[in-house]
Amino acid sequence: MSLSVIDKYVEKKKKDILEYSKVLESLITLEDNKMWNNKTEFSGYCKDIITLYADTYYFLNNVHRDNPIEYLNDNINNVLQAIIEYCKKNAKESMLRELKNETFLLSVIISTSCYLDIATNVIDGNFTDTKNKFKYLLTYLKKTKILKVYASDRVRINDLFGAIKKNTKEDSKFFAYYKSDTYYNEFSIYTKKPVYYLVNFKYSIPGLENFDEALVKKVKKSYDTKLLEMSFDLLSIYILEELISNKDVAIHLIKLDDTLNKKISLLKFFDNKYLKEYIKVLVPFEKNADYIEAINTIEKMNIGIIYEYLGDTNVNANIFNYNDEIIVSAEFLKNNADNEYSWDKSGVKFVIKNKED
Repeated sequence: MSLSVIDKYVEKKKKDILEYSKVLESLITLEDNKMWNNKTEFSGYCKDIITLYADTYYFLNNVHRDNPIEYLNDNINNVLQAIIEYCKKNAKESMLRELKNETFLLSVIISTSCYLDIATNVIDGNFTDTKNKFKYLLTYLKKTKILKVYASDRVRINDLFGAIKKNTKEDSKFFAYYKSDTYYNEFSIYTKKPVYYLVNFKYSIPGLENFDEALVKKVKKSYDTKLLEMSFDLLSIYILEELISNKDVAIHLIKLDDTLNKKISLLKFFDNKYLKEYIKVLVPFEKNADYIEAINTIEKMNIGIIYEYLGDTNVNANIFNYNDEIIVSAEFLKNNADNEYSWDKSGVKFVIKNKED
């Protein structure tokens, strides 16, 4: 499986954080370092630990980006967890016992690099503000008895922020590639408690209305799969931006229709540890039998499924399966109050559809 856009971004961040760490290794040191003797050895430790960190914690530590000291104190435990995992994988547990100062130094360098990366991100970061706060952070680290900090080394600090400027420029190009006024996803609030957004792909081709409508419809049908693929790419980017900016990311609903049913493999976009929890496939309840193979594939991917039942009248309590999640109208629940106990017992969960839609 090829890397998703979100995987590609994380892979780039691993390289960026490693690049910052290499510069920081000259700014934050120990008097007598017994773990590494040169930058090559340092890079060897750092690369593997940053990989472990980024794969698990990258999007989880954005809260205190405005305060580098709070960020460092909050995030350093996650870096230490990555170091512990690295030691276990490489049979280096003795390093944790015998090189405590060096382990602490390594965690400070990596965590500081992570702060610089997230605080200058191209979605809502601030380069100038981060540069000023970095000086404050170095002053704070200088107060520790263990670390030796060269807070006045302007050459290396300029090198560091030169690298950050270069990498954020590359990130800007990465996101700009997916921006277009002619095709985009439209999000509508489908339910409010919890908030679920329905995703609809929109495109606008100047002059298209001048062509024969039947011919346009026929040509469009041959591109349905490609259009859906474009929509999924854009949705991945949108969720990535939300994760970087530390917003509360809502659940996004992808409707299972005949096009997706024929090409259910397109959901590979979301068979991803970063995306899965923010995606659910919306299945029309009346098409359940028609889409059974696709539903089985979705379940194997561990992507969430939510059904939509359009009727309002009283139904047999056994119509829904154990632990189903169903979008219904408020009227449906009123007309089926007598089934409430049975559905609660079966773990059936109802979400009320937003009336505005």
